[in-house]
Amino acid sequence: MSFTVEKCSEADMPRFFEIVSLAFARDHEYIDSVFPDHDSPVGRAVGADRMLATMRADPNTTFLKAVDALGRMIAGAKWNVYNGVIPPEPKLEGNYWKDEFEKEFARHMFDGYLVPRLSDVKASGGNLVVLDILVVDPTHQRQGAGRMLVKWGTSIADQLGVEAVVEAGDYGRGLYEQEGFVVLSNYEVPVPKEWAARRKQWFWWMKRPAQVMK
Repeated sequence: MSFTVEKCSEADMPRFFEIVSLAFARDHEYIDSVFPDHDSPVGRAVGADRMLATMRADPNTTFLKAVDALGRMIAGAKWNVYNGVIPPEPKLEGNYWKDEFEKEFARHMFDGYLVPRLSDVKASGGNLVVLDILVVDPTHQRQGAGRMLVKWGTSIADQLGVEAVVEAGDYGRGLYEQEGFVVLSNYEVPVPKEWAARRKQWFWWMKRPAQVMK
């Protein structure tokens, strides 16, 4: 299949978030808690608005899309490129949850999920490239679009001479390993005992060493 990688426009955010929802389905506690009802029309509209707000507010973030020969977006990625910048720690805000209990759980999930990443951003002195999101429409998976989106970010990391990191699931781990990432740990997001019975969220914490450009 022939795909091209382009930067997203603001008008792309509804489709971008739709792919997020389709790709993760209901199999990812972080996505399910941070973006409640993301598989509903209202939830997807809200998710798209939140992605758009990030696009507008964060100068370190680039949203990408992979499009097919007909110009249809079939995959997306969000790369955070920190070039001498340690950003403020993000906070989960808003009133998207059905009650305070669910909102508090989402906050714990959000904060806990980002611990390895934020630690590495600080340790690097703000010189790090982060693959924050990589999603492919389930009807187009395993056709090369995801790899193209990964290579976009690793190319930036190589130009800057810095490491790249990603929180990976089982499905994406093989691709990341092929692109030079190595597993550092299997990380489980910690949550207080009030939510101990909830589905666990874990990921492979992976890093790609800095490359020396010749």
